[in-house]
Amino acid sequence: MTAVAGAVPAHRMRGPMTARWFARTAAVVLVVWVVAGAGPALAGLSLPWRAFGAGLIVPGAGLVVAVPPLHHPFDTAMVVGHAVIVAAEAAVLGWALRRFRVGVAVAGVVVPVALIIGVLVAPGAVVVTGHIAGFAGVLAASGWAFAFRCIARSDYVTLPVIVLAAATAGAGLAAYHGAMPGPFTWFSWAALGVAVTGAGAAMTRDLIRHRAAVALGAERARYLAERRVAARTNPVPLQRSTTTPPVTEASTDQLALLRHLLRIALRPPGDWSGFDGEGPGPLQQYRYQVNALGWALSMYAYSHTPALRGPVHAAQSMLLDRLRDPAVWRYWYWENLLGNWDFRRRRTDPIDVRQNIMFTGYLNLQLGMFEQATGDTRFRVPGALEFPSPSGFSAAYDHDAINAIVVRNFDSDLCLWPCEPLPIGRSRTRGLVFPYCNAVSVAGVAVADALRGSAAAAEIAPRLRQALETEFTAADGDLVTFLASGLGLTARGFRGPTTTAGIVAFLAPLLPETAWRAWEVLRREWLESGQYLLPGTGGSESPTAADWGSQAATNAEPLAAAMLLAQETDARDWHSSLWRAATDQLRFGDRENPAGARGFMEASVHANGMLGLGSLGRPRALTDMMSRPRPAAWDHGPRIAELPHPDVLVARAVGDGIGLDAVFRAGVAPGRYAVVLDRLRPARPYYAHGATESVIHADAHGAARITIDLHDRTVIELRPA
Repeated sequence: MTAVAGAVPAHRMRGPMTARWFARTAAVVLVVWVVAGAGPALAGLSLPWRAFGAGLIVPGAGLVVAVPPLHHPFDTAMVVGHAVIVAAEAAVLGWALRRFRVGVAVAGVVVPVALIIGVLVAPGAVVVTGHIAGFAGVLAASGWAFAFRCIARSDYVTLPVIVLAAATAGAGLAAYHGAMPGPFTWFSWAALGVAVTGAGAAMTRDLIRHRAAVALGAERARYLAERRVAARTNPVPLQRSTTTPPVTEASTDQLALLRHLLRIALRPPGDWSGFDGEGPGPLQQYRYQVNALGWALSMYAYSHTPALRGPVHAAQSMLLDRLRDPAVWRYWYWENLLGNWDFRRRRTDPIDVRQNIMFTGYLNLQLGMFEQATGDTRFRVPGALEFPSPSGFSAAYDHDAINAIVVRNFDSDLCLWPCEPLPIGRSRTRGLVFPYCNAVSVAGVAVADALRGSAAAAEIAPRLRQALETEFTAADGDLVTFLASGLGLTARGFRGPTTTAGIVAFLAPLLPETAWRAWEVLRREWLESGQYLLPGTGGSESPTAADWGSQAATNAEPLAAAMLLAQETDARDWHSSLWRAATDQLRFGDRENPAGARGFMEASVHANGMLGLGSLGRPRALTDMMSRPRPAAWDHGPRIAELPHPDVLVARAVGDGIGLDAVFRAGVAPGRYAVVLDRLRPARPYYAHGATESVIHADAHGAARITIDLHDRTVIELRPA
């Protein structure tokens, strides 16, 4: 049964494609485990082979199998070597727990003393402890490699190297000890039992959670049926509108947050001091910060100031240029090398690939929003975006070429395409697939469609919806964070209403039924319950719900997602409540300049950008960007070209091709300021209502200067004389 948004989701644990992949993966793993665990014993091979096989099943298990018999003669070098291993692992553990200073200090004295006594009095105990400590260390290293190399960096070399090296070390030690059966020789068989039992326990846990999700899904379906007041259909293709989008006046809070984001975005090229440093997590990266800032600035410009150049436009351009910095995109070389095992070709191009949606798809949305907000088509020029590398590699693309690549990559068996590569299959198209990244990317396609008059997003939408409902939707209706295509492994434990809201907010115009369902569930379970007022209630749902820049489990990202979804569903009262919650929980202010720029002090740069995306616009702004062409009138007639920022702020600026309406706000202090206008009719007079000059004259290039007395809020109306 296929899930229908608003109805009871499908009761199966996995979608048909995911189930097929999972069955194949489970069969292959089980065969490998059985061969590695039982094969050496059944074939009559020696203990080193059994230790090696056990190490392939459970990382480091070969070191346990290789523990020598206690009556084995232990020479001094052997004992001291094992003592060094124990001391080294104790030192690493102490460093990891360094915040517990007293305990670490005590252990720093006790462990060396115990080892010295052991070497002198009980050498056998030291050797056994060395093997067990080695086993624990390999397990810890394998866990680190899986979390921070495989998942965070798509490095599928480090973990296999650790496992193989440990298995080889176990075999070598078993041979060194004379291949004599020791007290833990039985662990060569037990490793297989441990692995099978662990896998069975994990599957049982998933089944229990699935049954609970089925019950919750049924309860949610009953609630949604009560809330449904009219039939909803999926408008594919998008319901296009040719009317001019509304342009509203920004509030003082919006202007304050805008100034904070501009301070970061206007940093000189190569200067990353205003950004959060990249961290070990998969989301603590420059690319996400830069895109979030760009989306927020475009949202502001489109909603309030389409007739403005100046600092906002300059910041948007600088952010797009910053994305070409190798510091942002060079990661792909290593992810492709270690994730695809591309040791021969070593491809560097981050754009024309099928496993890097987190760069290509995000960039495509920023390019589209930039053009919608500003009318600037510089990035449509062939080769406008060049990606140079210190190694000599260089690739050049433009917006249309990048959009075509994104559209092409949606043409796959799963429809959704990966963020991170997996070394599976000859074509290398598999990887970790995140619905969030795909939602961002299809939104970028829709914006490009609105600008070009094409319909690629409308063609993708039904296939995307089918894939989301069958492969990514849990029985309770929430979207899972990601799955590993080709393997069938799903991060079904990482999900919830705020995680789903973050995904669906970008899809509201394309999948309104899905957006309605997500909003209703979020409103009931997180908003009306008051949970959103409690810090951390949303950020602990999943890795993508935590603050991307700091990985702190705050409500920064959930509040941003909820605001964007509320904006696109026109839930204005809730949008205001969410904004107030964000300002309270995340300390909206500025230590250096309390009366000027204000940002969220308890949120990362990325979270500030996403909070800006959800709060700097106006109702249904993203929907309009995805469904309305940019009005031709916005690209003709007077506009604001230059102004003294931050002394003068622009809360509204829009033209109709003939005149200009603008609202200015004092940024630093009241005073008299000059503002430069351009795109006027050359050598023509204009009435400047609200300026100190009643009439201005455009020069031969269509430019003119007006002077405004700015106390708090000044309205200017420019009309041809």
